Amino acid sequence: MLIYESIFIINPNLTDEETAAVIKKMQDVVAKQGGEMVKFEDWGKKKLAYEIKKHKRGHYVFFQIKGAPIMVSELERTYKLTDSIIKFLTVKLEKELRVRPEPKKKKPKSEDKKPTSSRPETRHTSHTN
Repeated sequence: MLIYESIFIINPNLTDEETAAVIKKMQDVVAKQGGEMVKFEDWGKKKLAYEIKKHKRGHYVFFQIKGAPIMVSELERTYKLTDSIIKFLTVKLEKELRVRPEPKKKKPKSEDKKPTSSRPETRHTSHTN
């Protein structure tokens, strides 16, 4: 099975119930085609980078899914037939994303150490004879 990421933008003028129904419809398309939902994120309403179909805002939804190419074809066909979806993009991941390990915590510097200077210390001594 291949891994895909799909983002679609829903008309922002829909009610919360209508928006939830559109999202559920897309999840059902994935399930009916034998796909597996790896990750689902509802990003909410955001300002669009440019106006799309006379909308300046949109409700963003992100899916990461596993499935066959036919599932993606059906999902995109459903996107096109659903009037409330104003834009979508689906990409195939070539490799699984590697998760970066958390950075190691730095040890706190102890304050009892003397600062080092770049010049060697010199002592001034006076010689009296």
